[in-house]
Amino acid sequence: MASAPATVIISDVPDHSKAGLRLNFSHNHQYHPLFSSPAADVVLCASDGVMYRMHSYTLRTTSGFFRDMFTLPQPNPPPRLGLFSENNEKRGDIFVSTYVSSGILTLFLMLTCGMPINTPLHEWGIFSVSDSSPDTGCIETSLHSCFDTIDRVLRLAENWDAPGPLSYLRLGLRNPELVKQDPLKLFSIASHFGWEYERKWAAQHSLMIDISPLLDTHIQKNLEDMSSKDLLCLLKLRHRRKEEFRAFIDDPEHFSVGNSENILCMRCHEARIDNGTWKVLKEAMVMELERRPLGDSIVGSEVGGIGGEHLAEGIVTWPEAEACFNASCEKKGCKSPNYDACATLKQIQGCVDSLPWEL
Repeated sequence: MASAPATVIISDVPDHSKAGLRLNFSHNHQYHPLFSSPAADVVLCASDGVMYRMHSYTLRTTSGFFRDMFTLPQPNPPPRLGLFSENNEKRGDIFVSTYVSSGILTLFLMLTCGMPINTPLHEWGIFSVSDSSPDTGCIETSLHSCFDTIDRVLRLAENWDAPGPLSYLRLGLRNPELVKQDPLKLFSIASHFGWEYERKWAAQHSLMIDISPLLDTHIQKNLEDMSSKDLLCLLKLRHRRKEEFRAFIDDPEHFSVGNSENILCMRCHEARIDNGTWKVLKEAMVMELERRPLGDSIVGSEVGGIGGEHLAEGIVTWPEAEACFNASCEKKGCKSPNYDACATLKQIQGCVDSLPWEL
């Protein structure tokens, strides 16, 4: 007795009739070299015609979507299945057509099957079927953003209820190279999935970024993609750091000379100190912290292990700081410096280190 006819299941498709036409009349297909075992009983078809032979047991045990799907009664195949061979039809294989590209589907299936992927996440990109090597698991990427690929694989894993790829990618997102590339995108992804550790980590690194330029389309796109709640969390953190810094440098207890009225020169005790240069420096620091709330561009070094890679000496190179620390007593013959530069810079460093991190 002949085996049951092949079954065609359409998934992730908004219009089933269009999907059926694509299955019936497209002949530009090939099996992916990593997924071509004739012993497999399920064939997945990517949107660009690349096909994948998979064992139903693997799909059923790794994906809630397929586990549910295989328990449902399957429809009869549509007529004119010219896409598949006669032998395939007699075997009774299950064919699943998707609107997922082969690049994304390959990564997803490699993660699902536990195959090694030796290309780090920050080098991921959109790739073709010939770019993945069965021997090395390396992926030759294009110029597309790695986050585009990561996000698509994550969304596919979410839609197909596949915890394995999700857990692998969650750990991979802790790659320092990724957070340096685009902490805003990483924050958006982590927020979507409710991954608190990665979310806080990305938020802290996002403090290096100036989000104010309206002409930076990449930054604006990342902000637009966030929920209003997540964006508000980022804005509140940035505002809180700026305001606490402002309150600190305005405090007479921390900067007694600069923030006191009618104070006399500490050396001659006769001339009144003009704090105008200190006020200008304070305003410049507050503006810089608003632009880059991490504060590394002020102190000239990393803050909490973040930033500082391309900064040179911080405010000591600013003209406002030079004018402030060169200001001296106006009494003839005194010329005592108005401020202790070393003590002032040390206080500023301590203030930046103490600013809040939590969302």
